[in-house]
Amino acid sequence: SAGRTARIARRSGCCRYHLREKQYMNERHLPYRDSDFIRARVPMTKRGIRILTTGLLGIEPADTVVDIGAGTGGLTIEAARQVPKGRVYAVEHNEEACDLIEQNVRKFGADNVRLIRGHAPDALWPVKSCDRIIVGGSGHELEGIFKWAAAHLKPGGRIAANFVTIENAAECVRLMNEYFDEPELIQAGISEGTTTGGLTLLKAQNPVFIVTGLQPLPEPDIDC
Repeated sequence: SAGRTARIARRSGCCRYHLREKQYMNERHLPYRDSDFIRARVPMTKRGIRILTTGLLGIEPADTVVDIGAGTGGLTIEAARQVPKGRVYAVEHNEEACDLIEQNVRKFGADNVRLIRGHAPDALWPVKSCDRIIVGGSGHELEGIFKWAAAHLKPGGRIAANFVTIENAAECVRLMNEYFDEPELIQAGISEGTTTGGLTLLKAQNPVFIVTGLQPLPEPDIDC
């Protein structure tokens, strides 16, 4: 009958709505694609490296995260989504990059991001303490950045630094051993599939060194 047909149509429409809603909720928690970002000439940390970096940091929802050398804001935005109760400081001195960060913050509605324009570590004075630190660029001030990080990262906090050159990675490993516990070095070489003539080819990205460390917990007081 016409009534039965209408009821089936309503149920079918309702099911399609719930499936679309479920798909949206699932996609909302997936890492952003590179194509989601507003980009220009400023280098951006690629999606695979963003996933590895945030995963190795073990970011918690209420954390304060500092992204030094934020560039386009890829890691800043990714971290901002993971700290709905926290805050992300994006530190960048390049004016074009700062403009891109502001544009991406608006695009993704990342209200918990604060942009700090300037060179680290001098520009970091607004940050009193933090739970996680990302180093994506040092501006030839790597040791100063590590000294600042050691003084401001909370006990149990983690730091991750990304570099594409062997020299910077080697210097970072030295500093990580000097200032933090449990230093680790990972070299990630990621390739993405592209379609050409109906066939799939792998397009390699530049290998990236990811160096991580842990801020030690204070020694417990033991009464003898």
